[in-house]
Amino acid sequence: PPPVPTPPPVPRHTLKPLDRVESKAGAVRFFERVIPAPPQGESFLMMETQVTQALWQEVMGSNPSQFKGPRKPVETVSWEDSVKFANALSRKLGLTPAYSGDDNNARFVEGANGFRLPLEAEWEFAARGGEGFKFAGSDNLREVGWYGDNSGGSTHDVGQLKPNVYGLYDMSGNVWEWCSDDDDNPRQDQLGTALRVRRGGSWCNYSLDCAIAERFRGTPDVRFSDLGLRLSRSLA
Repeated sequence: PPPVPTPPPVPRHTLKPLDRVESKAGAVRFFERVIPAPPQGESFLMMETQVTQALWQEVMGSNPSQFKGPRKPVETVSWEDSVKFANALSRKLGLTPAYSGDDNNARFVEGANGFRLPLEAEWEFAARGGEGFKFAGSDNLREVGWYGDNSGGSTHDVGQLKPNVYGLYDMSGNVWEWCSDDDDNPRQDQLGTALRVRRGGSWCNYSLDCAIAERFRGTPDVRFSDLGLRLSRSLA
C-alpha cells in the first residue's frame, strides 16, 4: 500500500488557547503551548520546556553545556547565543527569522513567524498561568522546580516535575531563562542595551530566587552553567 502522507501543519487561525503544537527539527521533537492573550497583548506560542541539549545540538552542531545530557536544558549560553539559535531554528523549520542580525544589536522583525525570546511580560504571564502561586504551578517549589535544596548540584532532564496550568514545565528552577527585554526599560527590546533580563531561577539558587516575581539581569555576552532559554513565537 502507498505510504500514509504526513498531515499538514495546523493553520494558526485554528489554534486555541492551551492547544499543544508539535514540531520537529531533524530527529528532535519538541512541543509548544498556545498561551492565552495577556492584558493589552496577543496570544502566542511558548515552548513547553526549556531548550534541550538535543535540540541545540541538532540545530547548532555543538553543545556548550557543562552538565551533559540530551534531555537536560542547554546552558552556558548567552543572550546573543540565544538569538543566533532562535534564527537558526526558524530557518531550519522554514520560518521567517524573528531577528535581523545575531548579536545584541539584532532588530526584532515585526510580523515574523519565527522563534524569539519571550518578552518579560509574556514570560511572567505564562509562568503565573492566571493562578496566585508563588512559583510556576505551586506554592511548593519541590513540586515544580529544581533548585539549590533538591537539585543535587546540577541540572535535571526537562519536564520531570509538575507543569503549571498552561502545561509549561520548569518555569521555576533548573536554569534561568533569557527574555528579550532591556533591563532598564521593561517591555522593550532595545538595541545594544547593556543588560538583558533573565527569569525563573535555577538549580543552584535559593527558593526565593525562583519565585515568579523575582527578576534578574545579565550582560548579553555572559555565559553560566545555570543560564539557558525557552523560546516563543508570535501568532498574529
